[in-house]
Amino acid sequence: MTIVGSRIRLVALVLATAIGLALPVAHASDPSKVLRVAFSIAETSFDPAFASDAASDGVIANVYEAMLDYDYLARPLKLVPRTLEGLPVVGDGGRTYTCRLRKGIYFTRDAAFNGARRELTAGDYAYAIKRLLDPAVRSPWLWLIEGKLVGADEAQAAARKRGRFDYDAKIPGIEAVDRYTLRLRLKAPDYRFPYVLAVPNTAAVAREVVEAYGADFGAHPVGTGPYVLGEYKRSSRIVLVANP
Repeated sequence: MTIVGSRIRLVALVLATAIGLALPVAHASDPSKVLRVAFSIAETSFDPAFASDAASDGVIANVYEAMLDYDYLARPLKLVPRTLEGLPVVGDGGRTYTCRLRKGIYFTRDAAFNGARRELTAGDYAYAIKRLLDPAVRSPWLWLIEGKLVGADEAQAAARKRGRFDYDAKIPGIEAVDRYTLRLRLKAPDYRFPYVLAVPNTAAVAREVVEAYGADFGAHPVGTGPYVLGEYKRSSRIVLVANP
C-alpha cells in the first residue's frame, strides 16, 4: 500500500512503534512538498480505540491528537503538552491527574457536526477513554487503563451484563469537571500514568462522528491533528492533506 501526499500539501507520516507511541509529526506543512510512504501491510481501521497495526496507527497519529506528546529532541526524552495547557497536575500522591485543555482547538469539519464548528472538549477525551472499556469495541488498548481507573472495571462489567456500554453513566475515575478540564482518578499511585496520555490510541474522538458512521467509523477519521484524510481506497491508497 502506498501513502501519497496531496500535490500541494506535505504529508508527514511516520509509522508508530510496536507499543503505539507515535514518532513526531509535522505541525506545519510546506505546500511545495509531498511525502510518499509505502506500507508493507494493509491498514485495518482508523478507529484509535480499535486499530493496533503500525500502518493504521501511523495515520491515526497524524489525524488525531492525544493530550500529550514526546519531545524527541530532548535528552532524555520527555513528555510535553499537545492539546493541554501544560502537563497534568498530579494530586493525591499520584492517584489523581487533572488535565486542562487549551481553548480554541477544533475538529475538522464533517457532516456529523451539521455545519457547526466543533470545539475539542474534556468530554471528548472522557468519551475516548470510555470506548477503550466498551466490550463492543474490543479494544486491544484496554491494557493501558485496565484495573487502574476508579469505577472503570465496574462499568465494563455492567456493560457485559447489560449488553451495552452506558456512556452517560458517571465513572468516578473519568470525570469531565468542566468544558476544558478532565480529571482522572486511579485506584493506586502511578507516576507513569501520564505516558498513557501520549499514546495516539487515547486520542480524542467526537461522539457525534462515531454515532453517525457506526460500524464504518474506522474509515471516517475526524480529528484535531495536523492532517485530514483526503482520499481513501481501502488497502490501496491513502492521501493525507494538511489540516487547514
